[in-house]
Amino acid sequence: MLSPHKVIVSLALVLFTAPASAGTLVYVVNGFQQFGTIDLSSGAFSQIGPNTPEGSDGLVPGPNGSLLTLTFSGNLDSINPATGVTAVIGPTGLDDCTSPASPCGPTSANNLAKLGGTLYATDLNNNLYTVNPATGAATLMGPTGIPPLPFVLLSTNPDGSTNAFDETLFAAGGKLYATFDAITIDFSSFTIMPVIPAALYQINPSTGIATLVAPTALNLSAAVNVNGTIYAFNAAANQVVTLDLANGKTDFVSDLDPAAGLVGGASPVPEPASITLAGIGIAAIVIGRRRRRSL
Repeated sequence: MLSPHKVIVSLALVLFTAPASAGTLVYVVNGFQQFGTIDLSSGAFSQIGPNTPEGSDGLVPGPNGSLLTLTFSGNLDSINPATGVTAVIGPTGLDDCTSPASPCGPTSANNLAKLGGTLYATDLNNNLYTVNPATGAATLMGPTGIPPLPFVLLSTNPDGSTNAFDETLFAAGGKLYATFDAITIDFSSFTIMPVIPAALYQINPSTGIATLVAPTALNLSAAVNVNGTIYAFNAAANQVVTLDLANGKTDFVSDLDPAAGLVGGASPVPEPASITLAGIGIAAIVIGRRRRRSL
């Protein structure tokens, strides 16, 4: 029979040799009001749990292993990543933009990101807010300088085209970044025309002021930082791409599973290696205590 000491050491070794297979997986929320994972290397989507009660944009790590997202109605929600079940934390104070029948005004909820321990959100005027993760309440920092949405979202033009936009908000290297474009879509021919060309911006998290970095690809709907590499989702091409923060250039990674729909937010799945380190640490503490008791 193995002694408790040997069992603990064996457990640590098993954890240490566990493959880091989660490296290509990210959690996502999409336009079908679904929560799940996407394998960045293949584009495959797997739903977790029931459909979410509300559509949302942005997905960031929250307390106790939860995920946080900003709903179209302006609430901050938490998602249990194991079950996909959501819970409302509270209203941010940003306005509702749930459907074409909603007001969808300039201060409607837009996107969510996290830098360090601070949550940030934007509205359709591209103002920047900080968000209290415990209550959901948003506090205005000010305009970023990124162009505001130049039309009512999903309104129709005389030529029959529909007004839409694409935006990402994410953190990398201790900085905030965003991409933004405004477009018209002719659904009869699926012709997309830029109204505001797509661009990559760096946002000062202390002042909220954005600086233009470079032009970038049209139709980036979400972006996520995975071990220093920025992956983005191209809604029109239905692709996973990488995004170069120095020049805005994107490179193809994989075709996106049609079941993934329009990706509105993404957050890395924790590496098994993180669990490994925690297991080794626990094992070392227990072994140390046993040794001290035997002295």
